Amino acid sequence: MKTIDWRARFNQMHFLNKVRLIYSLILIIPILLLECLICITSSNFIKEQQMLEVRSMIERNYQDIQNQMKQCEKSLLYLSSNTMLKEFLVTGDDEYMKRLTLSKNVAPLVYNSLLSTQDFSKILIYSGKNFSISYDLFKNDSEAQDKEWYRETENTSKTLWWYEEEKEQFFITRCVRDSVTEKKLGIIRIDLKGEILAKSFEIFSGVPVEIRLLGKENEFYRYTNIGGEGGHKTGYEASMDMGQSDWQIQYAVDQSYFSTIFHPRILISLMIVMLLLACVWILVNRSTKYLLKHLYRIIDGVKKVNDSNFEIEIDESSGDEIGELAKSINRMLKKIRMLIEEVYKSELDKKNLELNLLQSKINPHFLYNNLSAINWIAIEKGEDRIYEITTQMATFYRTALNRGVNIDRLRVEIDNIMSYIKLQLYAHEDSFQAEYEIEEALLDTRIPIFIMQPLVENAIEHGIDTLREDKGKIRIHIFSEDVWLVIHIWDNGKELFGQIGDSELNSEEFGYGVSNVDKRIKLLCGESSGVKIRADKTGTTSEIRLKKDTIVLDAKS
Repeated sequence: MKTIDWRARFNQMHFLNKVRLIYSLILIIPILLLECLICITSSNFIKEQQMLEVRSMIERNYQDIQNQMKQCEKSLLYLSSNTMLKEFLVTGDDEYMKRLTLSKNVAPLVYNSLLSTQDFSKILIYSGKNFSISYDLFKNDSEAQDKEWYRETENTSKTLWWYEEEKEQFFITRCVRDSVTEKKLGIIRIDLKGEILAKSFEIFSGVPVEIRLLGKENEFYRYTNIGGEGGHKTGYEASMDMGQSDWQIQYAVDQSYFSTIFHPRILISLMIVMLLLACVWILVNRSTKYLLKHLYRIIDGVKKVNDSNFEIEIDESSGDEIGELAKSINRMLKKIRMLIEEVYKSELDKKNLELNLLQSKINPHFLYNNLSAINWIAIEKGEDRIYEITTQMATFYRTALNRGVNIDRLRVEIDNIMSYIKLQLYAHEDSFQAEYEIEEALLDTRIPIFIMQPLVENAIEHGIDTLREDKGKIRIHIFSEDVWLVIHIWDNGKELFGQIGDSELNSEEFGYGVSNVDKRIKLLCGESSGVKIRADKTGTTSEIRLKKDTIVLDAKS
């Protein structure tokens, strides 16, 4: 394993960076240690508060459930102890009129119990009698005698709690007995509303928790608001007996609730420390720059001397050791200038003047001067067409060469392509027409120059020139689309449509010029920009798409 020589690295650092590093360590390390202590203390405090909050929530929820169960049992006890109901259940099948009279009072009694207790959804009263009225309230016990809940209820005087997993239904039962003989008169079953427990669990809306109800043998009901599947760790558990039944309720709060990493207090503390560190860095940076500015002036002066500039004068205003160093360097520079002057004087007497052969280079000025000369000759001879052609050629080459600048305003590119199209119109004897639709607001937008000419050339050679009967048309449309500058060059040629149909030309089939334009644009604006060529029945459309805000100003190749 390769070891790092930190001492060597420190020795290779710039002096300013060494000072910054030392100051930063002296100031930052105590701040970070203090922040760690604050974070640990805050984290422990927050966890304690969260634990107290969870315990309080669980206790409140447990008490709410107990109160709900007690309320349900009280209502059931009241109903099962009602004298009128007992008399109704005792009345024989042959006492029809008496039963009918009693039912007029019993039915409202039962419905009143149903409506007065918000957790009740349905009440059924089972007995050995055959009822000809109120079948939604009274049932013959032959329908339920084989049920476990019925058998256990008739053997006890308590209220029993039940849960049917198939129907996901909570219900309670109680035996109605004769007040004197304790003889069974019937059994009341009350179905509870489905949200009886879920509603009470809404208290845990901000706490990831899993709640289970367990009977004598196993779990029969579960509620959870923990997302995802598996892999959860329990941060807190509590288990309590439900006094009105032989059930047990278990609470398991997920460990994620006790995570304090993103707690507002911790985040605020971290933000304060980050702000403090930023202030420390700014202070260290500015103070070291101020302390070492005179030293850096000396270094800049020495660099200029290294570049053979011996005419400089280093600032001597500092009254400390750095000022003394500057004075010594200035004295040395004065001696060097004197020595150089002596060498120059001795060499000037020996030096002979040599004439270099002037070499002519073909450049834009040479081209413009010759085109200008042709213009004057055409004017003198009255050759207006030659004058117009040379004028357009001058414009075309001026905008194409563009002083070596490869990125310029859109208006320069438009001047270039208009001149090119006019030259083509001269060459084709006005056999096609050109239309332009350009958003004026885009004229000062920076774009790569000389990107439209290869596409217009394609439109003429592979579109206009292939037409036999129709007159050729070229339309240039330049517009803005969100962050894009879009250029559409359309021609009414049908040759590409005959080759690829109503589709887009593969970029691998672009010619050299178009491919070069596509690559230039992608390098400047990213892969989502570039050139696309597609055909349809009306002709061929070449699209150039550029991101307006990614073009580098005044870029040169």
